[in-house]
Amino acid sequence: MWGIGNKKATKNGPRRETSGDKTKSKKRKETKPSNKQKEYKVMRKIASILDGSILTSDWAIEKIPFFFFLFLLALIYIGNNYIAQAKVKKIDSINKELKDLRDEHISVKSDLMYFTKRSELAKRLKDRGVKEATNPPFKIYVLKKKGE
Repeated sequence: MWGIGNKKATKNGPRRETSGDKTKSKKRKETKPSNKQKEYKVMRKIASILDGSILTSDWAIEKIPFFFFLFLLALIYIGNNYIAQAKVKKIDSINKELKDLRDEHISVKSDLMYFTKRSELAKRLKDRGVKEATNPPFKIYVLKKKGE
Protein backbone atom coordinates (compact mmCIF):
# COMPACT_ATOMS: atom_id res chain seq x y z
CA MET A 1 0.00 0.00 0.00
CA TRP A 2 1.07 3.51 -0.66
CA GLY A 3 0.58 5.72 2.32
CA ILE A 4 2.16 8.20 4.67
CA GLY A 5 3.16 5.81 7.51
CA ASN A 6 6.50 4.07 8.15
CA LYS A 7 8.11 2.98 4.97
CA LYS A 8 10.91 0.56 4.30
CA ALA A 9 12.96 0.35 1.13
CA THR A 10 12.57 -2.90 -0.74
CA LYS A 11 15.16 -4.55 -2.87
CA ASN A 12 13.24 -4.28 -6.15
CA GLY A 13 11.15 -1.18 -5.78
CA PRO A 14 10.25 1.96 -3.89
CA ARG A 15 9.56 2.18 -0.23
CA ARG A 16 6.45 0.46 0.91
CA GLU A 17 4.60 0.28 4.16
CA THR A 18 5.21 -2.66 6.39
CA SER A 19 2.32 -4.94 7.16
CA GLY A 20 2.12 -3.72 10.74
CA ASP A 21 1.68 -0.11 9.68
CA LYS A 22 -1.48 -0.69 7.63
CA THR A 23 -3.79 0.00 10.52
CA LYS A 24 -2.09 3.31 11.30
CA SER A 25 -2.27 4.78 7.78
CA LYS A 26 -5.16 6.98 6.85
CA LYS A 27 -6.97 6.42 3.63
CA ARG A 28 -7.47 9.48 1.54
CA LYS A 29 -10.83 9.80 0.04
CA GLU A 30 -10.65 11.20 -3.48
CA THR A 31 -13.62 13.28 -4.40
CA LYS A 32 -14.66 13.43 -8.00
CA PRO A 33 -16.21 16.66 -9.21
CA SER A 34 -19.84 16.34 -10.12
CA ASN A 35 -21.20 17.08 -13.57
CA LYS A 36 -22.56 20.41 -12.36
CA GLN A 37 -19.13 21.45 -11.10
CA LYS A 38 -17.55 20.47 -14.44
CA GLU A 39 -20.18 22.40 -16.37
CA TYR A 40 -19.63 25.42 -14.11
CA LYS A 41 -15.88 25.35 -14.72
CA VAL A 42 -16.38 25.11 -18.47
CA MET A 43 -18.88 27.97 -18.42
CA ARG A 44 -16.46 30.13 -16.39
CA LYS A 45 -13.67 29.47 -18.89
CA ILE A 46 -15.93 30.31 -21.81
CA ALA A 47 -17.11 33.46 -20.07
CA SER A 48 -13.51 34.53 -19.36
CA ILE A 49 -12.66 34.05 -23.03
CA LEU A 50 -15.69 36.00 -24.19
CA ASP A 51 -15.29 38.93 -21.82
CA GLY A 52 -11.53 39.16 -22.39
CA SER A 53 -10.44 38.60 -18.81
CA ILE A 54 -8.34 35.62 -19.91
CA LEU A 55 -6.02 38.05 -21.70
CA THR A 56 -5.07 39.71 -18.42
CA SER A 57 -4.31 36.46 -16.60
CA ASP A 58 -0.71 35.57 -15.77
CA TRP A 59 -0.90 32.47 -17.92
CA ALA A 60 -1.85 34.42 -21.05
CA ILE A 61 0.80 37.07 -20.46
CA GLU A 62 3.49 34.40 -20.15
CA LYS A 63 2.36 32.77 -23.41
CA ILE A 64 2.34 35.95 -25.57
CA PRO A 65 5.69 35.19 -27.27
CA PHE A 66 4.50 31.69 -28.08
CA PHE A 67 1.26 33.05 -29.57
CA PHE A 68 3.27 35.46 -31.72
CA PHE A 69 5.41 32.55 -32.86
CA LEU A 70 2.28 30.55 -33.79
CA PHE A 71 0.89 33.58 -35.61
CA LEU A 72 4.15 33.94 -37.57
CA LEU A 73 4.07 30.24 -38.48
CA ALA A 74 0.47 30.61 -39.68
CA LEU A 75 1.45 33.57 -41.88
CA ILE A 76 4.38 31.64 -43.33
CA TYR A 77 2.12 28.65 -43.99
CA ILE A 78 -0.48 30.79 -45.77
CA GLY A 79 2.17 32.57 -47.82
CA ASN A 80 3.83 29.29 -48.77
CA ASN A 81 0.49 27.86 -49.85
CA TYR A 82 -0.26 30.95 -51.94
CA ILE A 83 3.14 30.80 -53.66
CA ALA A 84 2.75 27.07 -54.33
CA GLN A 85 -0.67 27.59 -55.93
CA ALA A 86 0.70 30.39 -58.11
CA LYS A 87 3.54 28.14 -59.28
CA VAL A 88 1.13 25.30 -60.07
CA LYS A 89 -1.00 27.67 -62.17
CA LYS A 90 2.08 28.95 -63.99
CA ILE A 91 3.27 25.39 -64.69
CA ASP A 92 -0.16 24.46 -66.07
CA SER A 93 -0.24 27.49 -68.37
CA ILE A 94 3.31 26.77 -69.60
CA ASN A 95 2.38 23.12 -70.26
CA LYS A 96 -0.66 24.25 -72.28
CA GLU A 97 1.50 26.68 -74.26
CA LEU A 98 4.09 23.95 -74.86
CA LYS A 99 1.40 21.60 -76.18
CA ASP A 100 0.06 24.30 -78.50
CA LEU A 101 3.54 25.07 -79.80
CA ARG A 102 4.23 21.37 -80.36
CA ASP A 103 1.00 21.05 -82.34
CA GLU A 104 1.86 24.14 -84.38
CA HIS A 105 5.36 22.78 -85.05
CA ILE A 106 3.97 19.49 -86.35
CA SER A 107 1.45 21.33 -88.54
CA VAL A 108 4.05 23.69 -90.03
CA LYS A 109 6.47 20.83 -90.60
CA SER A 110 3.85 18.78 -92.46
CA ASP A 111 2.92 21.83 -94.59
CA LEU A 112 6.58 22.39 -95.44
CA MET A 113 7.01 18.74 -96.44
CA TYR A 114 3.93 18.97 -98.66
CA PHE A 115 4.85 22.25 -100.38
CA THR A 116 8.45 21.24 -101.06
CA LYS A 117 7.50 18.10 -102.97
CA ARG A 118 8.70 18.20 -106.58
CA SER A 119 5.19 17.95 -108.02
CA GLU A 120 3.85 20.80 -105.82
CA LEU A 121 6.79 23.05 -106.73
CA ALA A 122 6.14 22.37 -110.44
CA LYS A 123 2.44 23.32 -110.05
CA ARG A 124 3.23 26.56 -108.21
CA LEU A 125 6.00 27.67 -110.57
CA LYS A 126 3.99 26.86 -113.73
CA ASP A 127 2.16 30.20 -113.44
CA ARG A 128 5.49 32.08 -113.45
CA GLY A 129 6.67 30.33 -116.57
CA VAL A 130 9.27 28.11 -114.94
CA LYS A 131 9.20 24.58 -116.34
CA GLU A 132 10.65 21.38 -115.03
CA ALA A 133 13.89 20.41 -116.73
CA THR A 134 13.70 17.51 -119.15
CA ASN A 135 17.48 17.13 -119.58
CA PRO A 136 19.48 15.76 -116.70
CA PRO A 137 21.91 18.12 -115.04
CA PHE A 138 25.55 18.01 -116.05
CA LYS A 139 28.84 19.29 -114.70
CA ILE A 140 30.60 22.27 -116.18
CA TYR A 141 34.35 22.03 -116.21
CA VAL A 142 36.46 25.15 -116.50
CA LEU A 143 39.88 24.70 -118.03
CA LYS A 144 42.69 26.66 -116.48
CA LYS A 145 45.16 28.43 -118.68
CA LYS A 146 48.83 27.80 -118.12
CA GLY A 147 49.62 31.40 -117.27
CA GLU A 148 47.22 31.76 -114.43
